[in-house]
Amino acid sequence: MFAPEQDVWIEPLQLGVHNVSVPGLSPLYPDVRCDAKGWICQMTTGEAEINAASSTTALFFSDSFDFRKTYFLIAGIGGGNPYRVTTGSATFARFAIQSALGYEMDIREAPSNWTTGYWAFGTTAPFQYPGYSNWYGTEVFELNTNLLGRVMDLVKDVKLNDSSDAQTFRSQWDFAPANAYPTIVQCDVTTSDVWFTGTLMSEAMGNISSAWTNGTAKYCATAEEDNATLMSALRATIAGRVDFGRFMLLRTIVNFDRPPPGLTTYQSLEGNQQGFEIGLQNIYMAGWPVVKEIVYDWKNWEMGTAPPTNDTTYGDVLGVLLSNGTVPHGVGTDLNTTKRGY
Repeated sequence: MFAPEQDVWIEPLQLGVHNVSVPGLSPLYPDVRCDAKGWICQMTTGEAEINAASSTTALFFSDSFDFRKTYFLIAGIGGGNPYRVTTGSATFARFAIQSALGYEMDIREAPSNWTTGYWAFGTTAPFQYPGYSNWYGTEVFELNTNLLGRVMDLVKDVKLNDSSDAQTFRSQWDFAPANAYPTIVQCDVTTSDVWFTGTLMSEAMGNISSAWTNGTAKYCATAEEDNATLMSALRATIAGRVDFGRFMLLRTIVNFDRPPPGLTTYQSLEGNQQGFEIGLQNIYMAGWPVVKEIVYDWKNWEMGTAPPTNDTTYGDVLGVLLSNGTVPHGVGTDLNTTKRGY
């Protein structure tokens, strides 16, 4: 999504031997960088949702590539929920939730029994399920859980990088995993252009993630771009340009979403949590085993990994993708009146 996330891959994979300029990419990152064989390529979207949507749409619909069997690893850094991860942790997501899409009221003006000023369109209070007729369609994406299972099996023994400075900062927490060594975790990500922070805001975003997935999502990581990228991927899948079932979402943790004991929220946000460098390093540490396996064992990956046939939540929250991953879902089904089957 931005240069530091990009740079961790360039030297070890020798990317940039071939550069492909794609009209519509970010002016800051106008080229797709590829290795000598053209097997592994990288693009950088630019930060936040508008950049991500614009850049990935331009990429997926470019005639310079045939992406019908391509695997995509969305790989970046983010903040983390100390009850699920610590700094340096690597997370692979099943769900991406656009948690800040909805109504917002300053909490100081909210009803006295509210714990947050965020609530969903079509509802009357926080943490209510919006229902089909109130969705925009970008609020929740579920990735291919069968592919996710294969990924987690590939990385289960990977040892991540850490530092003594990061260990010192996280020792301020008195519980694990916040004060523990970073590991690779399967948990879920929120997308918001606002860098929310603090216990109240972070708990609210976690509760929104749970409510919008009927209690299924496990909020652990923050991001700015992921739902935008996944909406581009879904539309490109419908157009036959990419396969949504081949997308993977990796976020490593560089800071906590709330302060440790003894610090204010502002002090925690402005201070150095010592997680940035190890978070960047661990993008590669967690991501490379997946990339390597797919590229160098292509015969076992070429045909793809179908999502579960009984998964009623695969794709976007409107159910656009059905069993074969490309069939538009008709408006006017039972989704109008019931929760999706998370």
